[in-house]
Amino acid sequence: MTDQQGISFRRYVLEDLRACARLAEEAWPAGSELVSESHEPWGLEGYIESSQLWSNWTEVAYDSEGIVGFLFGRIDKLLGGTSAFDSASRELSMMTRFFFGERRMTSGLLGLFWNLSLTEMKLLVNMPRSDAEIELFIVDSRHRGKGIGRMLIDRFLQAARDTGTSLVTVYTDDKTSNWQFYEKHGFRKVATFHDNLTSYFAGVDSNGIVYVLELKTGSSGNE
Repeated sequence: MTDQQGISFRRYVLEDLRACARLAEEAWPAGSELVSESHEPWGLEGYIESSQLWSNWTEVAYDSEGIVGFLFGRIDKLLGGTSAFDSASRELSMMTRFFFGERRMTSGLLGLFWNLSLTEMKLLVNMPRSDAEIELFIVDSRHRGKGIGRMLIDRFLQAARDTGTSLVTVYTDDKTSNWQFYEKHGFRKVATFHDNLTSYFAGVDSNGIVYVLELKTGSSGNE
């Protein structure tokens, strides 16, 4: 599909990893402590791979110059997904290899792993059970304001509606994301807490926000 602005959509492929990681590096710049210790892409390729493992909706938006945004999500009733057990096993293997590989062992990376674990535990407590979830959603800053984010999320939500999904969840934060975007799309805030991972990674105190959206199956457009 191609819109009037020359934006097309397709499924994510492995060759897109580096391009998506570059968008993530721009969206979530590392704080000075991490940057001073290493110039490596601080786990963002691994984070994208992890998000992709949990997702059965993996779509990128692109134009003639390359990828300008992407959305990974889980829709339980969508065919083609992997089981939660398989995804968790693959993620654990991948993250262990990344964090504890001989070449990558640093105090900064261990701190990153610790704060990631703390945030994941808080999510287990605060995230409602749902039959769909937005895992990772980024639009290139140079292309924001063109409706690309709206198109990506509307395509995901319509796919969820078409399968009979009733509740969509998303986790974001108040420092590195445009959280107002979700509220404009009808999402409702249900929980907030200190986000250890974003605070450590970006070098500023950050609060995590959990949003939910109740879908009306068979409808179209924003709720």
